[in-house]
Amino acid sequence: MKILLIIIIFLLASSCAFKETNSDLRERANFYEDEKVKQGTAIISAMASASRRLHDISWRVFLKNKEFCREETIDAFGLMVGEQADLPNNMRNSYTKVFNMRPNNIFPVIVSVANGAPAYIAGVKEGDFIISINGVAVKNDLRSLLKKAAIKKAIELKLLRGEEHITVQIKSKEICGYAVQPLVSPFPTAYADGSKIFVTLAALNFIDDDSELAFIIGHELIHNVLHFKGSKVGEENFLPISINDKPVIRKIGDVFVWESSSKESEADIEGLELSSIAGYDPFSAANYFRRLSIYLPELIEDSFFRVHPGNARRALDLEQKARELLVD
Repeated sequence: MKILLIIIIFLLASSCAFKETNSDLRERANFYEDEKVKQGTAIISAMASASRRLHDISWRVFLKNKEFCREETIDAFGLMVGEQADLPNNMRNSYTKVFNMRPNNIFPVIVSVANGAPAYIAGVKEGDFIISINGVAVKNDLRSLLKKAAIKKAIELKLLRGEEHITVQIKSKEICGYAVQPLVSPFPTAYADGSKIFVTLAALNFIDDDSELAFIIGHELIHNVLHFKGSKVGEENFLPISINDKPVIRKIGDVFVWESSSKESEADIEGLELSSIAGYDPFSAANYFRRLSIYLPELIEDSFFRVHPGNARRALDLEQKARELLVD
């Protein structure tokens, strides 16, 4: 009888422990899913914020230097638009959270409106949702509708802002046709691939002011126009929150565009001039390389084993060019 009683007590205790273990596992699984959403939200928020900063500055640089870009210009409205399809499946819930989307809201969202651009002047706001473009309801054809609008040089947007429906009409402006996007990376650098310019999140955190960032964009623009001789991309291909869009070899000829110290120096000097034409302070650029040497002192001097010139030479050359621009 005692043995039977012990067995019954053991079974009851085991059952309670099993239930408690299952409950703990379910709770942990819920916390895990919540944590994934939190981290996805942080990533998308960082990309959106970075895109807005890049968009404001690149719009100004590209507008003021459209003649330099020759035939590689586009008609643009000053919009960067995101949609769920730009993200991996495991970030879809984070996307809805970042942009405060209500259930059944499947509309693409305006992530960035460049300061001073036609869309900005027309009153378009970041966070507006696009219901239709030129009278056509947006479904899975966002990018093609934006492309058709650019060809017409005019766009009519029906927008959802909170509970309010707004219609705006916008005329395009001509700018250099290269997308400028943030890139997820822990390294402070930037890349050009002939059609796009990527600036890493680490670089954006490192860069001290807008004039430094304008110089970086100008530097990469020189690579696209003079060295890659790249092909333009329309505003519909500006992807503000995509974490999978990365620099690529877009033409077979780009494989043979070797980096060199002379090309980097040319991009520094000519890129500084482009940023100066756009109204940014040319004396800020040298400070970027001075601060970079604090973290990477091995970059101060030239090296046979590196393509880029040493930071001391780059800062000196940029300082001299800034003085020349000031005289001009």
